[in-house]
Amino acid sequence: MIINQYQNYMYNSKLLEEKFIKNSNNNFTLLKDNLFFRNITFQNFQILKMISFLVRDKNWNNYDPKILNYEENFDTSLEYIFDLEYGIDEILKTRNVILFSDNSITLSSEGEFLTDFWTNRIGFNLLIPLQNHVGSNIIVTKGNDLKEEKKFPENIKPDQPFFKFKNLAYTLDDSLLVNINFEGILFEMEDQRNWGDASYKIYSGSLLNPFPYVEKGGSNFSQTVKIDVENKKQRSFPSKNIVKIDHTTSYKFPKIGIKIDSPILPDDNLIKNFDYYYYLIDFTEDFKSVTSSSDKKVFLVALVDHANDPEEELTKIYNFIAENTINLDKILICPKIYLNSFQPAGEWPKVPELNEYYKIAKKIFSNSQIVSGMVTNFTELNRKRPKMFYDLVSFSFTPIVHDSSDFGVLNTPETIPYILKTLKNFSNSTNVHIGPISIGMHFNPYGESLVSNKNKIRLEMADSDPRHDQLFSLTWTLAIFIQSINKESKFFTFNSIYGHHGILNKDNTKRPLYHLNNFLISLTNSEIFKFNPVNEVYGLKIVLNDKKYYLFVNSSKQKKEIIIPEINFSNQYKLNLNNYTDIFNNDFSFFNFKNDTSPYTFEPLEIKFIEDK
Repeated sequence: MIINQYQNYMYNSKLLEEKFIKNSNNNFTLLKDNLFFRNITFQNFQILKMISFLVRDKNWNNYDPKILNYEENFDTSLEYIFDLEYGIDEILKTRNVILFSDNSITLSSEGEFLTDFWTNRIGFNLLIPLQNHVGSNIIVTKGNDLKEEKKFPENIKPDQPFFKFKNLAYTLDDSLLVNINFEGILFEMEDQRNWGDASYKIYSGSLLNPFPYVEKGGSNFSQTVKIDVENKKQRSFPSKNIVKIDHTTSYKFPKIGIKIDSPILPDDNLIKNFDYYYYLIDFTEDFKSVTSSSDKKVFLVALVDHANDPEEELTKIYNFIAENTINLDKILICPKIYLNSFQPAGEWPKVPELNEYYKIAKKIFSNSQIVSGMVTNFTELNRKRPKMFYDLVSFSFTPIVHDSSDFGVLNTPETIPYILKTLKNFSNSTNVHIGPISIGMHFNPYGESLVSNKNKIRLEMADSDPRHDQLFSLTWTLAIFIQSINKESKFFTFNSIYGHHGILNKDNTKRPLYHLNNFLISLTNSEIFKFNPVNEVYGLKIVLNDKKYYLFVNSSKQKKEIIIPEINFSNQYKLNLNNYTDIFNNDFSFFNFKNDTSPYTFEPLEIKFIEDK
């Protein structure tokens, strides 16, 4: 569970805007976000996504510090000074100084533990962007001064790429030299693409060391990180506003399903038109048999008890299928204990091999697809990779494990191609189901439970998210969908019918994501082509019933000017913050095309659907 108290509250049913303060000196530009610093660039080249200082308790919760004093000095550089106090019964006081000079960034923290202090981790965190970093060379200096020549990984590693280092040195785009030196403790890097974040994270300490650990009262804390940057040649920045389509590869529009809690379904035309129903049943608990009133295909997600014989567990499932009129199209069998996350190098529970479940399922459910994978995130699938006896691979997706800010969530579509490339590599190009896909979380593998988001704020690890019914959610969902299109991605489940992640209210009135799902269902059987993403704008060409359409989303909160030379944009429907209330009209449709006078302008979070004339 990760709690960030610097969140924005709902007011009059609208989220207050996140407010970042932009500062710059001769070379560096940054966005100050309370105690954090985001989007740090050096001469217009992004070198860091974020700088933060976090103190974890022994349950991995982040302490919310008291700000005892804050100073800033912009005379000759950018200097930020924070006097902070962490804890309630256990107390740590620190003075953190963040200094941006002409060619370096210095992060320093000096503090004192006023009491014994139990913690899992304390210190600075650096988020390294993916662009210009993935696959590039890096020299890692270990604690014993041994230098290792490595690469920022292309495929996503289930464990940490680099352990216990005190210096990193690398060159970006053959022009920018970056040297990062760490003092006070050895650092470690993890690949945050596992959780959908578009970054590598550098943090203090190591997961290889025992945790939690105790710092004695009266002892001191000291940590320094120095980042030196040198530009060895002049760089040119080509235009980022021209989007090009990839005509070489086409895809069949994937099948769209919805998550259900019961096979008794509301009388609604859209609900009847989903290709399949994603139905999770916990077979480790007592549940009531419900006779289905539909012959629609069911994707059954079966949680089983790993302590029982696999054949007995699958026989229980078979009996349920036989006793109820369930049209079993796909089945994912997951030991319930795997709803929890386990460190790659840590101790794992004794569970029968997943292959054993799949092999039995192949015999018992011979007319259904056997699905491997995890009910939770790609992280858990990457740590427990399938081996054999399966037809399909599945994982879910949520963007709020580490960073629930608009900034962080809107960055996550960048990660999707890396996830799918890694998955293709270890699943032998097996077809893929992704879902549920929602901002709010369905399960929390990293804590005892989901965080109850009663105050309706931007919140990590939360059971719900206030942006679910906002334009933000529709734009983010479409960006994830577009980025996920490839040869293997055949099935998508976005939402539930009801509840926190639902498309209908309890009285069956329509919520905004109802219309998005309806729109996607209407594109079934179309042929699609992908545009190469540019400047956080993602797009598809759609050929449906011999007509051509184009779908674009601006997955950012900045206005964009995008030119696609081969397309006439004049006949379009656009959904943005200015007309979002239209979605609540009875006649709302993405096919309500209109002539547009500024067709190449994308408003923040705007969705454009264009008819080719």
